[in-house]
Amino acid sequence: MTAKSLLTDHFARGVYSGEIFEKLKHYIRAGKKAIVDLFKQADKNNTGKISSVEFKNIIKQLNLGLSSIEINQLFDYVDISGDGYVDWMAFINRILLK
Repeated sequence: MTAKSLLTDHFARGVYSGEIFEKLKHYIRAGKKAIVDLFKQADKNNTGKISSVEFKNIIKQLNLGLSSIEINQLFDYVDISGDGYVDWMAFINRILLK
């Protein structure tokens, strides 16, 4: 298992994720439209996906108090295909269903 897959596995099992997911769930549930708007603004070509840089900038804009390491862990977890992009609706659904 690679270091990235081990990290993602730990994140998925909740080793790192408890507080991160709670912060995101609270934010999304409190104002889901706002986060959707941020994703749509970042998705300039309307593919429904955003790059890792765009994703990380959005998470930073939310002011959730996450460290760079936590944001990277979160990205690795939600980059389901491993292509360096996040499907923003899959991201929101995955967080809310966690």
